[in-house]
Amino acid sequence: MTGRTAQATHPRTTHDDALARARAVTASDTWDLDRRFPIVLDRGSGAYVWDVQGRRYLDLTSCSGAAPLGAGHPGVVEAATRAMVRTGGILPGPLSLLRVELAERLVDLFPCAQRAVFFRTGSCATTAAVRLARVHTGARPVLTSGYHGWHDWHLQYRPHLALADRDPDTTDFGYDLDRLADLASRHGRIAAVIVTPEVNFFPREHLRQVAEIARRHGGLVVVDEVMTGFRYAPGGYHAAAGVDADLIAVSKGLANGFALSAVLGRAEVMKADEATYLGNTYQREVTPFAAALATLDAYADGTVPERIRTVGTRLMAGLNEVFAAHDVPAVARSWPTMFDVVFADPDLGTRFFQEMWRRGFLMQYGGRFMPSAATSDEDVRAMTEAAHAALRATLADAGPAPTGDHRAEDPLRAAAVEFAGQNFAATPQTVRTWFGRPD
Repeated sequence: MTGRTAQATHPRTTHDDALARARAVTASDTWDLDRRFPIVLDRGSGAYVWDVQGRRYLDLTSCSGAAPLGAGHPGVVEAATRAMVRTGGILPGPLSLLRVELAERLVDLFPCAQRAVFFRTGSCATTAAVRLARVHTGARPVLTSGYHGWHDWHLQYRPHLALADRDPDTTDFGYDLDRLADLASRHGRIAAVIVTPEVNFFPREHLRQVAEIARRHGGLVVVDEVMTGFRYAPGGYHAAAGVDADLIAVSKGLANGFALSAVLGRAEVMKADEATYLGNTYQREVTPFAAALATLDAYADGTVPERIRTVGTRLMAGLNEVFAAHDVPAVARSWPTMFDVVFADPDLGTRFFQEMWRRGFLMQYGGRFMPSAATSDEDVRAMTEAAHAALRATLADAGPAPTGDHRAEDPLRAAAVEFAGQNFAATPQTVRTWFGRPD
């Protein structure tokens, strides 16, 4: 894999200059740079992206899961372009035939769905789902686990980010079933339990028990499938787990990079939208609906999901081969379309993946690995070769390995506890109970 293209799109712009400009007017040091790749990108195609100096990278995140077909998929771009030419991109009324057709397709795809309403982001969809649950049930308490976006109701997920006047009726239970049952009992009747499935840490049985507790206390079952809806299995994670959800939120992969999300669910619950207001101007924008229909067409014969599973399996195998060859306690594990990597030494993991993106591979410790169908077998081989070199270099710079208490629990399990706590706020006891259980 080459590090540069033949010609940079912005030959007069150095990357350092572009980064300085970004810092001056828009970039967050915490969220755009420290927590992401500190790279100013220029363009993308398939599984590749290029920065402003023309350096090429293999994107192993599918644009954070948004583009499972790869960036700029021809069928999706052509459908969106046709819709743009026909309509100008947006219409004066909220109903278009493309919106109706997409809703019909989604109702057919997801077992829980009888109706659909549309938004632009996953955060909007989860917020709408919570409001629908509260309006339908007439209850306020919502119990939650996992990331559901940046909106105010959800800031208790990270206490250090919470507003002083945050939503007092929303409580995070850290995926802990005992805590969930206790909170539900103390609240009496609850509006909903909303959970983001963490498929690499908790088996399907975990979601089934969450749903059972929610039902016992009169709450709706809301599954945040923004990540899993089009990446885990046909019909979404809740269907694979055998959970009859009342509402689900979907977004990533729905329109292969176009901004679109949806809340799907039972008609009785969805009809709560008659008693509240969920309108938004850009529901009139038709290009995302056209892109979504083309994306669903691309998924239809099953070859795209199968390709992503194959690539993910090979990427995990390649990384685990590298870790074993260098005698590093680390593992790439679980669902191949959206897998995680856990290092017994998280600092080593962070430095290793920094070394990988310097070599042209966008990977990040604590970030989910979500390959696209555009990733080739040669890309996988190149990643594995680069990983050998990157880990060798990282170990050479790291010095002696830290010594630990040999009486402590298995280092990888201990690292998994820390990883889950940092990345989706799971309680330690929950991870120790469920991590590694088979589906």
